[in-house]
Amino acid sequence: MPAPEPKVDPTAEFASVLEVHDSFALRLATATLEEAGVSFMVVGEQPRDVTGLLGGSLCKCHSVIQVAREDEKEARELLAPIENPEPDFSVE
Repeated sequence: MPAPEPKVDPTAEFASVLEVHDSFALRLATATLEEAGVSFMVVGEQPRDVTGLLGGSLCKCHSVIQVAREDEKEARELLAPIENPEPDFSVE
């Protein structure tokens, strides 16, 4: 699976806003930024498949999401739930 293509001005200054280690978190973070209209780029390893114990596939990677400096605060706020998820202990 190829990483999303960069969608930023190549002359802009960048800030790293999130480091991820699996393709699920990478997709969730990039979809969140895309939906909010925040330009970003992904730097690092491409996701690679690692076969799980039950025969499933888990995509591991080490990637850093960067945004233009002027979008850093908004991006950090948007990505905070991914970086520090709060468990839901409610029982329905």
